[in-house]
Amino acid sequence: MNKTPLEGLLALGEAMLAAGAEPYRTEEAIERAGAGFGCTEVHAFVTPPGLFITVQSAGALQTGVRRVRARALDVARLTSLNALARAAERGNLNPDECVQAIAGMRERQTDYGAPLELLAGAVASASYAWFIGAAAPEAAVAALAGAFTVMLRRRTTQRFAERFFNLALAGFCVSLVGVAAASVWHLRSGMIAAGGLVVLVPGLAVSGVLRDLLAGDLLSASAGGLEAATSAAALAAGAALAVGLGLSLGWAR
Repeated sequence: MNKTPLEGLLALGEAMLAAGAEPYRTEEAIERAGAGFGCTEVHAFVTPPGLFITVQSAGALQTGVRRVRARALDVARLTSLNALARAAERGNLNPDECVQAIAGMRERQTDYGAPLELLAGAVASASYAWFIGAAAPEAAVAALAGAFTVMLRRRTTQRFAERFFNLALAGFCVSLVGVAAASVWHLRSGMIAAGGLVVLVPGLAVSGVLRDLLAGDLLSASAGGLEAATSAAALAAGAALAVGLGLSLGWAR
């Protein structure tokens, strides 16, 4: 295949961003792998929507750009990609082998399956509801709501527009269930909504934004912060609409 070091680094950076890696971690992996590929200089500039890489290899400068439109957290794939970067740094992997390994990862199914993901969402939602003071019936309803939000997340392509509307829909449905449960069974709708939606709260994105801010990566922090804020706003908008509907129907007071 005769891939150049730049092609191997672009493939690695694109795969890491698509799997949900933070920009700073992607830059570190690119620089490590570039040293193993024999590059005398590697300059990587990574933001959530894409990356720019300039390398000096064999006395020539080359620059490449990749746009990453769809991102979703995949811890198993990130672990494999980090292992690839370390293998390249040690000289055990060339650009051809790096590109082939990444292509093989795309063909493999790395999710844990719908039943396990639904169970994990239900347990997480019920646990959080219980942690903030929910009673057993409220935690049980929150568990069902959490399983619904996980199912809804599995059906999206991770493009931002579709994620935005799916988040708003999840906020609406879960909050409406909470309002209805409060009316019928006299449960606390806030406990149910908080538990059911916690699996969609962009907490990891916010922690990455704070790290970028502390490191001085203001562009990455701004892009990640805006995305996290928009996701939170979508959840809040859906929940507010459900509460308003519940008030108009007399389910909530």
